[in-house]
Amino acid sequence: MEVDKRSIWIVIVVYSLASVAIYLWVESGSAFKVTVPTEGDATTQHEQAIKAMDGVADVGIKVATTLVGVGAAVLLGFKSGLKLTTPIRIFVLLATACFLQSALYAVLWRLRIAELWVNNSLELVSAPRLTYRYQAHFLFFMAGLMCMGLLVANAALTWPKDRGGEES
Repeated sequence: MEVDKRSIWIVIVVYSLASVAIYLWVESGSAFKVTVPTEGDATTQHEQAIKAMDGVADVGIKVATTLVGVGAAVLLGFKSGLKLTTPIRIFVLLATACFLQSALYAVLWRLRIAELWVNNSLELVSAPRLTYRYQAHFLFFMAGLMCMGLLVANAALTWPKDRGGEES
């Protein structure tokens, strides 16, 4: 079966352009202001919120990197017996790229959170520079899951060709 390389390259170019646009959006958040360290109940509230969001980002990083590895293994052909049609290749490629970027933005978000901890400026957790990164992490993760769902739906709706009496 011939792979439609033109379709795959079109998807790669469109995805790359969209990724650059999203990166520019993430970096467009306003710069941090110099702040006075917080004290009291507000600090405890910010710490609890940051810990919860950090836990979500940590799970997202672990799952995303695992799925990037699985996607790369499938694309490289480590799984024998799997027929990679052009749509399946595209869905695996997109899912892998989305999970990779999800992990990237989660790591960038965690670096900024560490910067807030060092500077004792936890009230800036809701600044656009941080919220855009967290949103990008979450949205890329959801886009990767959607691509995986489309991959499964495509595989379920594709009629298998006659295998000459083989049992699956």
